[in-house]
Amino acid sequence: MIEKPVSLRRQLLLWISIPVLIAGFLTAILAFTFSWHEIEEVYDAQLVHSAKVLLQLTEHEILENGRVDIQLGAENPNLQHRYEKKMAFRVWHGEKLVTESANAEAFGNFEAAPGFSDQHIQGKPWRFFVFVDAENNLRVETSERYAIRYELIGQLMTSLIIPILLFIPMILAIVWIGVRKSLKPVVRLSHAVDTRHSDDLAPITSTDIPQEILPLVQALNRLFGRISDSFRREREFTDYAAHELRTPLAAMKTQTQVLMKKSSQMLECRDGLDNLHSTIDRATHLVEQLLLLARVQNENLALEATDLSESLRDVIDYSSRLAQSKNKTIRTDIEDNVIIKGNADSLPILIRNILDNALKYTPDGGAINIVLSEEAALSIKDTGPGLSDADKARVFDRFVRADKTGQTGSGLGLSIVQSIAQAHSVSIQLSDNRPQGLIVEMKFERVS
Repeated sequence: MIEKPVSLRRQLLLWISIPVLIAGFLTAILAFTFSWHEIEEVYDAQLVHSAKVLLQLTEHEILENGRVDIQLGAENPNLQHRYEKKMAFRVWHGEKLVTESANAEAFGNFEAAPGFSDQHIQGKPWRFFVFVDAENNLRVETSERYAIRYELIGQLMTSLIIPILLFIPMILAIVWIGVRKSLKPVVRLSHAVDTRHSDDLAPITSTDIPQEILPLVQALNRLFGRISDSFRREREFTDYAAHELRTPLAAMKTQTQVLMKKSSQMLECRDGLDNLHSTIDRATHLVEQLLLLARVQNENLALEATDLSESLRDVIDYSSRLAQSKNKTIRTDIEDNVIIKGNADSLPILIRNILDNALKYTPDGGAINIVLSEEAALSIKDTGPGLSDADKARVFDRFVRADKTGQTGSGLGLSIVQSIAQAHSVSIQLSDNRPQGLIVEMKFERVS
């Protein structure tokens, strides 16, 4: 099972977003805890203060004036507050209720214990404070509904949570934009490496590269340098070996031809000398192909406006004689003046190698169809044995010969084609020519 690659952007967003969300949640919890504690302290202190004020007011009336029944009178409507209905007080002298607020009438005979206590009156929670003055036999009770405290804590939490709910999405959006912007150099670097040609081993420019990925770029540049040196040594060796082999092969061919002339009457030697001559020709062809491959790979082909129609016709004129000698037909449909961005020296080599293969594997009496469209799309179809899907994938490798027909060859022709095509930024598509044969298709960049 192939594991899905880890997303760096997703990880960064998670590592930043999750702590922000947790911090917001913990902030709300801590704010609620501390706020509730302070509200309890403040309102409890208010109950104590109210009890002391009532004690001082009633103490004078009861102890000095002997009044044990104090009437509060009608309430001033201008002094009413919506919270007032949720607050109450009562004052006793001994067992006698001296006075009480209007809201306390619903308490009936209920008496709270001295000090602070929580009670339920008519199904609603109340907070009570009872102060007992044992010396003067006075008892003062102040109370308020918890709804006051709940409303205040609700308002405080709302004032905290609403900004959090507004700011956290903004923070996450800013983080997402920042992470995406910060990772753009990585995306650009990936695109730059991905769109490079296989033979482009130039160092990656380190400008505008973040410090965190600069070591990766430097490591890639060092790797490109090592690969470039390896390719250069390989090409130099191929070039040198091919040059060194040309001279002895030419001498061997000359000597073989001399021997063939001298032994023209010696039939027992003729077959051996013919085989030797063919072998030397194959070796010479291989050396020529190696030299051509080394030159194509070592040179930076200059691309300029080139008439592909003319190059294609020149190659076809050259190959027509060979086709006629083997009773093979070349059919053409070539648009005139198809100007592309290419190299005039290497394009004929590319076309010739493909056409040579088509002629080689097309049986006698067969046909090769060559079409060049106005859009610079080149198609070469043969009626040979074709290639399997596995052979299509590897036929451009060096020294690979996929045919089983016994045809001779170096296995380098299509490697040369591939190198020239890559220099022109052209991809080669291989497909089956039904009912039999192979189709080679290329799309060049036309110059308008």
